Amino acid sequence: MARSVFWLIISLLAWEAYQVIRAKAELPPGSWALPPVDLVFLVLLPAFAAFAFTRLFLVVSQSARGTLNVYATISSPFAWIFWIGLSMGMIGHGVHLAGDALQRALPEVFAQGEFAAKTAFLASDVGYLVLGIGFFLVSLVILLVGQGAGQEISGPERLLFVLGSLATYGFVILYLGVEGRQIILAIAVSVILSAVSLWSLPPSEVTRDPIGALILPGTFLAGAALIVWTVVVGGQPTWP
Repeated sequence: MARSVFWLIISLLAWEAYQVIRAKAELPPGSWALPPVDLVFLVLLPAFAAFAFTRLFLVVSQSARGTLNVYATISSPFAWIFWIGLSMGMIGHGVHLAGDALQRALPEVFAQGEFAAKTAFLASDVGYLVLGIGFFLVSLVILLVGQGAGQEISGPERLLFVLGSLATYGFVILYLGVEGRQIILAIAVSVILSAVSLWSLPPSEVTRDPIGALILPGTFLAGAALIVWTVVVGGQPTWP
């Protein structure tokens, strides 16, 4: 299980890193709204993350039940929620990508028009909302099924997972709340995932569990930061 968690951390970090690099890149010349490199990486990296989530779901299902069968993977309520969440995440990413590409390709003369507002709505409101809900559902299932089912971690491995949680779940929830302007959804995701994790295991043991160490530290701290940030700002927080 620990290896599957590690690969999920790597996949999310790769996706995040490319998104940060891409956000600062200029629009390429020519008729393409997206450069070929973007098309490749913005398909492969989410696919890699989806594969990592799927692999982790199968591993935790096997660990929790002692065997991997058809019911656990495609027919159980948890399986339904997981596959629906994964599909929503990919759809949300696609909607965001399409809206963002249109928004970046708009001439300056149309930047304040009705069409620009609609593309911004697709890129930010719809895309991030659907992506965030999908991310929440797959994380919730993995947490409910997998926390407490794996071997305990300790030492450097435990520290690595906690830091990975801050860099992945922490970053994703902050990004969803600030850049995606889904502050209510981000805080709700943080509160629910943190409550479920702490309900399943006591705080002293959560970070000794691979799934707990993956989800709780980043989720809890990001949610707390968003709540404080929102109170201080008095509304939708923005990057300084």
